[in-house]
Amino acid sequence: MNNFKKNNSAESARLQQLYSVSYASLMSSTLLGVILAYIQHEVIDAAIVITWLTLLLVSSLFRAALAYNYQQTNVDDDASKLWLFRFRLGVLVGSLVWGSASILMFAKDDLSHQLFLIFIIAGLSVGGVVSYAADMRSALIFSSATLTPLALHFFMQTGNLAMAMGAAVTLYFGFIIISLRHINLTITDNIVLRQEAIKREDSVRIKEERYRLLLNHSPVGIFHFDTHYSITYCNEHFSDILKKSVAETIGLNINDLQANAILPTLTYALKGKTLQFEGQFCANASDSNIWIDMSCAPSRNADGKIVGGVAIVRDITDRKQAEEMLRISAIAFESQSGMIVTSADSVILRVNQAFTKMSGYSALEVIGKTPNFLNSGRHNKSFFKAMWQTLKDTGYWQGEIWNQHKNGMVTAEWLTISAVKAPDGRISHYIGTYSDITQNKDAVAEIHRLAYYDPLTNLPNRRLLQDRLGQELAAANRSGMFGAIMFLDLDNFKTLNDTRGHSAGDQLLVEVARRLRSVVREGDVVGRLGGDEFVVILENLSSDAKMAALLTKQIGEKILVTLAKPYIFENYEFHCTTSIGIRLFRENETVEELLKHADLAMYQAKTAGRNTLRFFDPDMQAVVTHRANLEKELRSALELDQLKLYFQPQLCQDRKVGAEALLRWQHPERGLVMPLDFIELAEKSHLILPIGEWVLKMACAQLKAWENQNDTHNLQLAINVSARQFRQPNFVMQIQDILSHYAIKPERLKLELTENLILDNIYDTVEKMHLLREIGVQFSLDDFGTGYSSFAYLTQLPLDQLKIDRSFIHNIGCKPTDAVIVETIIGMAHSLKIEAMAEGVETPEQLAFLEYHGCAAYQGFLFSQPLPIQEFEQLMLT
Repeated sequence: MNNFKKNNSAESARLQQLYSVSYASLMSSTLLGVILAYIQHEVIDAAIVITWLTLLLVSSLFRAALAYNYQQTNVDDDASKLWLFRFRLGVLVGSLVWGSASILMFAKDDLSHQLFLIFIIAGLSVGGVVSYAADMRSALIFSSATLTPLALHFFMQTGNLAMAMGAAVTLYFGFIIISLRHINLTITDNIVLRQEAIKREDSVRIKEERYRLLLNHSPVGIFHFDTHYSITYCNEHFSDILKKSVAETIGLNINDLQANAILPTLTYALKGKTLQFEGQFCANASDSNIWIDMSCAPSRNADGKIVGGVAIVRDITDRKQAEEMLRISAIAFESQSGMIVTSADSVILRVNQAFTKMSGYSALEVIGKTPNFLNSGRHNKSFFKAMWQTLKDTGYWQGEIWNQHKNGMVTAEWLTISAVKAPDGRISHYIGTYSDITQNKDAVAEIHRLAYYDPLTNLPNRRLLQDRLGQELAAANRSGMFGAIMFLDLDNFKTLNDTRGHSAGDQLLVEVARRLRSVVREGDVVGRLGGDEFVVILENLSSDAKMAALLTKQIGEKILVTLAKPYIFENYEFHCTTSIGIRLFRENETVEELLKHADLAMYQAKTAGRNTLRFFDPDMQAVVTHRANLEKELRSALELDQLKLYFQPQLCQDRKVGAEALLRWQHPERGLVMPLDFIELAEKSHLILPIGEWVLKMACAQLKAWENQNDTHNLQLAINVSARQFRQPNFVMQIQDILSHYAIKPERLKLELTENLILDNIYDTVEKMHLLREIGVQFSLDDFGTGYSSFAYLTQLPLDQLKIDRSFIHNIGCKPTDAVIVETIIGMAHSLKIEAMAEGVETPEQLAFLEYHGCAAYQGFLFSQPLPIQEFEQLMLT
């Protein structure tokens, strides 16, 4: 059976060799035939020459078609015999045509032409034997069919010369047969030897691959080293331990790895001994916590000489850490006090049950954090600095500390911290022991103050305010006298924090609290909800609603005037106004409703221009209810596939270069909802984050779809990015992941940012823009000219385009100042080598003005309104 397969394989190889030389032999045969026909037509009838040459060309085409079909067919061993028969048939046809030339193309009375014919046929027969020697029968068929007619032709003539020529041709034929036999045997032997060599190479390769797979998938690291301690081989597991690739590891000298601890073990191996090592392994500075178990043995050559060593390495870091944790646990959890175990860098590793009861936090909530979350705000930085200095000097600290419970309560505790040292003397962990001392009288009083009063302003906090408001509600209901609640929010507080720091902000809050207490009546309550929000509760105003409102308004205006006066902080004058929302109360209402209504009224004051006051309007509640319903529906819009992208074309000198993707909400009842009706809601409810990510994915998916269309594969797509979306810490990574997922060219995606977004945090903006610009993402500054436009920040940003706001374009021709602004922006863009695009182009006059002043990119209703994808793609085809 094996011999049969072997013979079939050899036959297939011979067949492949025969067909591989077919084109060359056919070309040579055809050229020789053309040359013969050209020479012999001088002495042979033209009809005979043409007929013979035609037969030769037909036979050559037949054989060429046969060779082409063979190359296009996957021929297995079983089909080899059929293809060999076809090849021999083709050889027979070709050789018969050439054999007929001995008769048809023979010039009887012209010796020179006879000799030329003999020369051609003799040379052709030799070439055929060389080409077809891989198959003895094909070579015999060709040579016999070619030479036999020539020999017979000479023997049939009279004369000694003819007989001699016939004999010479016969002897030549015999010589060819003898030579053919030797050539065929040589070719056959070479084929067999080559196949056996290939099989041996495959067997060796398979064994090597199996060995390599076994080593690479071994759960331990393996490496070989020479007598100079250079690594000559390693598997992937060992290279992972070194945090390098296999290619980087091979060739490294162990002396260069700073792994001095393992060198003695390797040296013993080079001396012919087998040794084991267990200890810390430091290939680089970051490996201080890695433990290994290594076995090392010598490596010898065929003569028994030691030429290096082989080492097997296991990473036992997890086992060592487990042993260390068991040792720590045995110490830490013997006590019934609250226990906490941290790493050397204060990350919590373990807590006991007593700690969870004292703090209110479960173990899952605190492990991985630092104890800072317990900070009550009672202690300043110098307190903790002194604590850590004592720990560093003595390894021990104890004292009273105020911590905050999960429910907000502040408790006094006695804390003892001990440092845990490893055998080598380094600090590996800290253990903290807590004892509750809240029952002390002084502590109880302080806890009450911290529980109900704001620690910064000493005003009642939210908890106490809610309690006092509940009392005032009950009193108003009994007496029939109106009361009022004022909700105050500072208008410019964030500006002070951002420019002067939080210490200046705290000073402002303290001063605001002082001024509020100075202007309200005795008996009224002033409190702080948190941040820059304050509440004033007015009592016993009047039994008449209008009079109560008038008195409240007077007090509120007095508060506005008082709080609007300048604030002086270290020779720095700051102006801060206030927005006030007011809600009168007398009926049996809930505290939550009053606070909510006053908050809504405050936002109405903000909307009205700030530094003003507004009373709660019931109609406002209806608007809020509608807004709440809209938010609920918007939350499910993504899941229900109600959000759509519309596309407005962007052109550059009458050439369609792309589009801006605009969001639409296809509401089942409200119809097509425009962005102005829901984007602000999405921003405030944080829904803009999943919506923005959806827009990014849909835009990139559309760009991917356009790649396969000739009319759209070069289009660029612009999308708007919200401030909240851009400020995400992972925004750059999110863009990179989406671009990678859809495999599109980054330069076809353009992000449109507003000036307010950019200036909100210019350093963060510049960093993120440059990171995205490096991978090719384009940027456009949207609504340019409507915000705080600054040439200084423009030079810092990697912008590709300035979009002139539609309000300026709309006033071209009717407001000269806006036309000048547009012209200036175009000139500025040209100076910065940034493309200027005009949005909101609606009339030919506006387009002509823009073209005249060098603005070549446009977008607006003059060209098209935003369209669904099908209509947009149809527009691109026109």
